[in-house]
Amino acid sequence: APVTTRRSFLTAAVLSLALAVAPAVWAASAEDFVKAKQTELTELVKQGRPDTEVDKVFDQVLDYRILAEAALGDHWADRSDAERQEFTQLLSKLVRNSYRKNLKKTLGYDVAYKGTEKGKEGEVVRTIATSTKDAREEPLSIDYVVRAEPAGQRIVDVVTEGSSMVANYRSSFNRIMKKGGFPEVLKRMRKKADSGGSGAD
Repeated sequence: APVTTRRSFLTAAVLSLALAVAPAVWAASAEDFVKAKQTELTELVKQGRPDTEVDKVFDQVLDYRILAEAALGDHWADRSDAERQEFTQLLSKLVRNSYRKNLKKTLGYDVAYKGTEKGKEGEVVRTIATSTKDAREEPLSIDYVVRAEPAGQRIVDVVTEGSSMVANYRSSFNRIMKKGGFPEVLKRMRKKADSGGSGAD
């Protein structure tokens, strides 16, 4: 009986260790995640699928809460829960519009994945997009910042030619805040979101 008990204990211990290690072993790399989702999104856009279908994939790709908090910066702490909720909802529309436009722009490009490196905000997946229509056109560098979240991996920033989407939004919001405060920020965001725009102002 003691041998059986010991064997059962060892089996349980090995199984527990395997389960603990499994997420790290089986989880897709940040690069694999970006590649798979970009391919899925590109195909949907190429096929002219409805925005609602594309948005469902965006919801699996982007972390709107982190994007919103980073874009609002120091002003986030001063906002009520209701204000944060509306801001996040509006920003998610703007970000989806922006992402969708970029996808359409890069349909005529070959995208090469250049590896991943550690960044301040997460894993940075580096890509180079080269035009297939104009060989003289300079290639574009597009980096995706990926963070592991409880719900899975999510993109928390897109950096095109060194220009951060989050930083650009934050700069715009700060400028609007100085002129008209947070109500003006929401007003402009509502107007942009309703018109299908992607910018803050």
